[in-house]
Amino acid sequence: MIKALVKSFFLTFIMLSVCFPICASEPPGTVFPDADKVVAQRILNALWKEKSESMKSSGNQTGDAFSKLILSAAGKLAGTPYAGGTLDSEWEGEQMRIFLTRTDCILFVQTCISLAQTVDSATDDKDASIERFASLLERSRYRKNGPPYSYSDRIHYTTEWLRREEGATLNDITIDLGGSQIDHPVSFMTSNASRYPLLSDQAINPDCESDLKAIRAVEEKLNREPMTTIPGSKLPEAAKGIRSGDIICFTTTVEGLDISHVAIAVVKNGEVFFIHASQKEGKVIVDKKPLIEYVNVHRNLSGVKILRPLGR
Repeated sequence: MIKALVKSFFLTFIMLSVCFPICASEPPGTVFPDADKVVAQRILNALWKEKSESMKSSGNQTGDAFSKLILSAAGKLAGTPYAGGTLDSEWEGEQMRIFLTRTDCILFVQTCISLAQTVDSATDDKDASIERFASLLERSRYRKNGPPYSYSDRIHYTTEWLRREEGATLNDITIDLGGSQIDHPVSFMTSNASRYPLLSDQAINPDCESDLKAIRAVEEKLNREPMTTIPGSKLPEAAKGIRSGDIICFTTTVEGLDISHVAIAVVKNGEVFFIHASQKEGKVIVDKKPLIEYVNVHRNLSGVKILRPLGR
């Protein structure tokens, strides 16, 4: 009886070790709840299986493998509850926080890209780990290399994130698809600091003044380069060049704000739809409205930017 119990315990330990490597760890100071780790590991395992099967059937990775992995990760997160301001809730000092059981629009897209990147660049299933995923996600979220972080070390403007990813994981094809430059300076966070407690309330964030100053410097730097968009009037033609897995960034008419929403393209029967963390629906969904209709019915949208995943 004792031998049987020992054997059972040993087998259980081995199984858990496979799912969650005992010796590995996330970046220092990372907040990564167990429930979210379970979701991340499940998706990574599924993506690795898909990659392996694809390579067996084709002999190598196809050029759009990275895009397919991004879209697959997105599908596996469908139904995840929407939570606005996910990273600012329950804030007790800036930390690398990872959630897959709740999300907002930008976190959803960044999470899908990092999950796909983890598997796309992995040489074996052990390399496609939640620790590697956490590290890649951290690099995409902060401009500073490693903790401790301040609130202003986090990349808040989507435009900054896109420019940092340009040539590495994403390629901006907005102009190629008929887009154009627009005069739309970024200043929303500093102009509306009172709407951000972490930039205006010292009781919550003692460093709010220095963070506000740092973010103003980021805005000034972003404004040295032109903003671009594909206006709604040009979307019918531009949509012909959009592929499933492309990243869609919705540019806005709101003064000082660059991008108000982010999604992943899903092309069905030649028409462009998208999967996103929808505030209206309260969860991750493939929107019922096609992209062109969605942009045209929302008056606060000026158009879209399109980014194509590059992979390794």
